[in-house]
Amino acid sequence: MNLYIVAFLMLTFCSLCEPYSINVGTTPSKRFVGRREVISTATATVLSLPFLPSVARSEIPGIAGQSPKTILITGASSGIGFDAVSRFVSLGHTVYASARNLEKSESIKTRISSDLPGTCITGVCDLSDLSSVTAYADRLKANGVKFDCACLNAGLAPGISRKTPERTKEGFEMTVGVNHFGHFKLMSLLKPSLKENSRVTITASGVHDPDSPGGQQGSKATLGDLKGLEEIGRDCEMIDGGAYDPDKAYKDSKLCNVFFTRELQKRNPNLQVNCFTPGLIVSTGLFRDQNPIFTKVFDVAATNVFKVGESIEWGGGALAYIALSEDVKTYGGYYGSKPGSSKYGDAAYGSSFSVDTVSKEVAEGEKKQQRLWELSEKLVNL
Repeated sequence: MNLYIVAFLMLTFCSLCEPYSINVGTTPSKRFVGRREVISTATATVLSLPFLPSVARSEIPGIAGQSPKTILITGASSGIGFDAVSRFVSLGHTVYASARNLEKSESIKTRISSDLPGTCITGVCDLSDLSSVTAYADRLKANGVKFDCACLNAGLAPGISRKTPERTKEGFEMTVGVNHFGHFKLMSLLKPSLKENSRVTITASGVHDPDSPGGQQGSKATLGDLKGLEEIGRDCEMIDGGAYDPDKAYKDSKLCNVFFTRELQKRNPNLQVNCFTPGLIVSTGLFRDQNPIFTKVFDVAATNVFKVGESIEWGGGALAYIALSEDVKTYGGYYGSKPGSSKYGDAAYGSSFSVDTVSKEVAEGEKKQQRLWELSEKLVNL
């Protein structure tokens, strides 16, 4: 068996199982072997193996030579958000880049070269605290900033071993609170600051669809009849009223993103709203609550071995393409590509990466989409 696969299976097994015992020699005595020992062995195996070369960044179709734009982006301190910021600034645009705390916000500045033609202006917008969201929006409006594009990119995924939900300051389950409600509030407050025909780009995920390769694994996304929000409100554990499930919470939040995209476009025909899936990118801050060693090895396996994962650069390019490319002409849509598309480089945007199908729940759920919007307005006090 391929050594990559052996190491990956070892990591998967030891991350899910309790410490176990093995026979020592021919004696009946046993020695207990914990996760750490197996992880160390598997990690050493993987790190000793050759990696596949990365694909060089090329020119994204339809974004070169544009007049300078003003762009807002959340989740800008790491992952695809930071990659997109670096692309925007290198193209001469002015970028208002936010992160959840001052340390992360300041770190963006230090990593963006002052020699680039654009400008990066950083700020703090903690999406788990609606007072922070409001304060950030108020500062931008007070400065009279008008945006050509808003990229709602920040997101988090809880550790799958979590038994009880972490809560935002206002009491929302943390995942849906940050990934959906925080962005819903920010977008609602900043709509007057968007220029005519501004673009709004929302980072969603293929896992919103239970029939997609990622959505089929583990718990399945569904908002049900919105019973949790309808009957319990902010204090619900899950939107459909069920018991807390961290895997499903993340997938549900991405389902909210797709519903939000379509309803925002419907209500604002003067905007150009789209969402997209960057694919499986394990090495971003999104997975900060997962076992870090397992995450690293899983990233290697998914991206370099099974070739179903994408690189951060691919995800950042996808975000930049949806946000800026003149080749993007469908709005209210969901963009994606087949797993492993990052191997084709930036030239794939607009070809293998294009308008994709949404889940059946989204396609047939216009009334649910509208009701989610109404409940969201109520719960974030708009």
